[in-house]
Amino acid sequence: MTKTESPAVLVRQRSVTAALKSIFSWQMLLILVAFVLLAMAFNFQSDGVFLAPRNLTILLKQAAVLGIVAGGVAVLIIMSQIDLSIGSAVYLVGVTAATAQSVWGASLWVTILIALGTGLILGAWQGFWVAGVGVPSFIVTLAGLMVFRGIGLTWTEAQTVAPLTPEYVALSETYISTPLTLLGGVTLAGLVAFVMLRRARQLHRRNVPNAFAVAWVRIVLVCFVIALFVWVVSRYLGTPLSVIWMMVIGFLLWMLMGKTVFGRNAYMIGANRDAASLAGIPVKRHIFAGFVLMGLLYGVAGILFTARLNASTAGDGNLLELDAIAAAVIGGVALAGGKGRIPAVLVGALLLTMIDNGMSVMGVSSFMQQTVKGLILLLAVAMDVYFRNRTTKKRLFSLPGLRWGRQRDQNSVLASANTEIHKEPSKL
Repeated sequence: MTKTESPAVLVRQRSVTAALKSIFSWQMLLILVAFVLLAMAFNFQSDGVFLAPRNLTILLKQAAVLGIVAGGVAVLIIMSQIDLSIGSAVYLVGVTAATAQSVWGASLWVTILIALGTGLILGAWQGFWVAGVGVPSFIVTLAGLMVFRGIGLTWTEAQTVAPLTPEYVALSETYISTPLTLLGGVTLAGLVAFVMLRRARQLHRRNVPNAFAVAWVRIVLVCFVIALFVWVVSRYLGTPLSVIWMMVIGFLLWMLMGKTVFGRNAYMIGANRDAASLAGIPVKRHIFAGFVLMGLLYGVAGILFTARLNASTAGDGNLLELDAIAAAVIGGVALAGGKGRIPAVLVGALLLTMIDNGMSVMGVSSFMQQTVKGLILLLAVAMDVYFRNRTTKKRLFSLPGLRWGRQRDQNSVLASANTEIHKEPSKL
């Protein structure tokens, strides 16, 4: 400490540093930097096509399905589970919905119920084997990856099932007009400001430093994102309805994981399953419920997928599970479980979709796109390992003469999971 630095100044500096850390994480900063750099590179290489209003709207529509299933698989990963059958399950749900529309002549609402019911059955089937029988989720969902797609291909003989009714296609392809989008954006910004200031007032009463400053910074950031979104969609036809579905489901998942007993228990199970069981948490019941929830999201994603294409094709959902897992990991979900935030997962899904869309606009071959996606998945997992080891004070490599950092005991792991529940909702 220098002569000019008083203890009060040091305390104030530390408080400001802690406030900034509460707003931004290293992973989120890396994602934001990647967004900016990739957008500039793709736009330059495509002669301005990438940032054109029409392409940005298409990008948001493409991100909707990925964001929905990524949020679902994030819930499972938080509980130290995995789902490798997402793409095949979404395909089978899409086949069922398309068949109900074009072959059976079912109405819109009957088709929706059939699709959601099919997804729930698939999720419950896998949950039974994982939670009831005790088969590892990796094996169960790997089997589901093959079985579900095999059933769909056998059923349709690998043929396209089409066409679908205009009402069904409208579930994804309808646009919310610009005035309604603007009204919704202003309303959302007002609600966010009200909730954050109310929370800041509570923290201020508990003598938490810089509570209002942090709240106002978050409000400004959220309002900037909302304004940017409204500006982007208003330059074309408005907000795609599929994006509204993604935002609604993302909000519900965030509420489930951050504001309910199920969410708190899910973090506990992922942090330390044995300790959670000893604490009286019904672990198997929660895992089964997680797979049933994933099944419901199969149904929603299958509906949106087929509605966007106006058909069900044999390649629907191919490798969707890898994109969903990568989006979850990029968004900060730890593969070891016990950590992750749903809003950040949606940001990760948007980043992956931007990369996919940008390469397509640039004319990159589908084979090279698969190579890039594989490297992104590897990089995402490496980032997860790096930040997890950094958090637990462990070294990636052990060298002679160097001691390993101390690992957290069971109580600190559970405390970390409990802390994850009470983070501010605006922190991605």
